[in-house]
Amino acid sequence: MEYLYQAGKPNGKKFILLHGTGGDETSLIELAKFLDADSTILSFRGTIEEEGMNRFFKRNGLNQFDFESLEKETDHLLEAINEISAEKAIALEDWILVGYSNGANIAAHMLLERETALAEGIFFHPMSLEVHTQSFNLSDKRIWVSYGGAKDPIVSDDSFAELVAAFRDRSGEVTVVETNYGHQLTMDEVQSAREWLKG
Repeated sequence: MEYLYQAGKPNGKKFILLHGTGGDETSLIELAKFLDADSTILSFRGTIEEEGMNRFFKRNGLNQFDFESLEKETDHLLEAINEISAEKAIALEDWILVGYSNGANIAAHMLLERETALAEGIFFHPMSLEVHTQSFNLSDKRIWVSYGGAKDPIVSDDSFAELVAAFRDRSGEVTVVETNYGHQLTMDEVQSAREWLKG
């Protein structure tokens, strides 16, 4: 997978960045630096191309997911994270997954469906991918999630609620922020995520 790596200061947060549809490995850099100016960044480019736009897994139309692609690309992404983490001598539990839309979806899916030491996530406008095959405990997982409410044309209330429930039902810690501004990122929610990071 194509990726960008920027080492930060030793005391900075360590972010894995996963862009939304049509983005690339540079799309969330500015956001990451706002969250923590001292952060180390590992930012991936989705390997799937849809009408010239990068994605992390295939779909067959709006919110019609290709589940074979989802599972295959989730494994590829986790393998890349594991390899680069070992190469950079960064423990998996030190990373914070930061994803928007399509990137948030695959990140949340990874925590729900793969047993991994990755434990924290900031997910902007994710949705349930309706895949619930695992039951292992998620009490080590801590995530912050946002959604755009009724004005979001992509993420429905039901789909978002299903995702939150998937974590909480297995003892994951979830902080929810509603923006009511639709699917786009807002400064209010980014500020909220930054405050959450500070504990």
